Amino acid sequence: MVIKVYISSVTGNSKMRKQQQHVQSTLESFKIDFENIDISCPNNEEDKKFMRANSKTPEGSTVPLPPQIFNEEEYCGDYEDFDLNVEDNLLYEFLKMAPQKKTSEASVTVTGEKPVEEGNENKEESKGEEGGETTE
Repeated sequence: MVIKVYISSVTGNSKMRKQQQHVQSTLESFKIDFENIDISCPNNEEDKKFMRANSKTPEGSTVPLPPQIFNEEEYCGDYEDFDLNVEDNLLYEFLKMAPQKKTSEASVTVTGEKPVEEGNENKEESKGEEGGETTE
């Protein structure tokens, strides 16, 4: 399962460039593997046709514009959809991926400590705080 980000490396549109960079840097920060597909490259003409045929066209435009995000062949959304889902902490759902499970392991080994008798935990501490003798 590969996330595909359709981009255009040849664009004079700074807004589009920033959106593409934001998608890429966000995926990198989440350690999500993805493939950039540059639709401005002549070798990627079939990919460009696929992106246009399977993406939504925004209002006021005649064709879908990059960045467009897919999970393999399944359309996830455009930049606005991506950004909204990142803000709502729903990135994995947006990308049609199972969320990564966060696991942690911890172990504690205590050696050389005397068990504290019940009811005596604070007696030693309170002697030291009141100016009395302390045992070490």
